Amino acid sequence: MENSIWDALLPVVREEVDGLIRSGGRLRAVKLILEAHPGPRPQLRDAVEVMSERAAELQEPGW
Repeated sequence: MENSIWDALLPVVREEVDGLIRSGGRLRAVKLILEAHPGPRPQLRDAVEVMSERAAELQEPGW
């Protein structure tokens, strides 16, 4: 997944976001993306987009 917001997150945060998405905690995943981003805080719609893209990737065959 190529996304500057996702790329800026630490690997441990990405793993936690993935775990939240897999367990149905999509809103918590968005909140984590917003709070853990090291640069200027992303806009809510951008964080939701990142979570949605990641959720789609996690549902693809082979994951």
